[in-house]
Amino acid sequence: MKRILFIVGLISIISLSPFFAQDAESQPKNEQNDEKAGSDSADAFAIIPELEAEEVSNLSFGRTKAVFKTSVKSSAIYLNGNLQGRTPLTISSLVEGYYLLRAEKEGYKPVENFVYIENSKAKTFYVELEMDEETQKRMDARSERAAQREAEKAAQREAEKAQASNESAQSAEVPAESGIGDAK
Repeated sequence: MKRILFIVGLISIISLSPFFAQDAESQPKNEQNDEKAGSDSADAFAIIPELEAEEVSNLSFGRTKAVFKTSVKSSAIYLNGNLQGRTPLTISSLVEGYYLLRAEKEGYKPVENFVYIENSKAKTFYVELEMDEETQKRMDARSERAAQREAEKAAQREAEKAQASNESAQSAEVPAESGIGDAK
């Protein structure tokens, strides 16, 4: 369902992009219009949810800092479609605004959220990645095999105990030899 909503929203944005492009051409190019800069409006991001920061602290005026952490180490972090690095990742000096954050790792479902970067703030964002279906099946099969090996080892230990118990019982049942002075 989330994918359907995302695709419908993406198609809507793409179909409306020529209208936004005309407005952008009439504006002078500056640092705020750079492709790496954030947007000033949260309305453009109604389709993809905003990711709230786990931690926020103050910095000196005009500085920014964003720390990105994921549930799976070495996940790729993209801001507005540009690869920034792998987690854990710290980025300083971002322009204030909204950014499209995409976290991905092979074998996991990619996660997209918008994040808001504020001037004079340090924010830490945590992204939870879920395994894709194929990886989940492999992990389940691996867990099953491990459980089966444990069960086999436990059964083998029980069989060894039973065999040792039988051997000790048999040695206790050895008949006593007749004595020298036994009468018949």
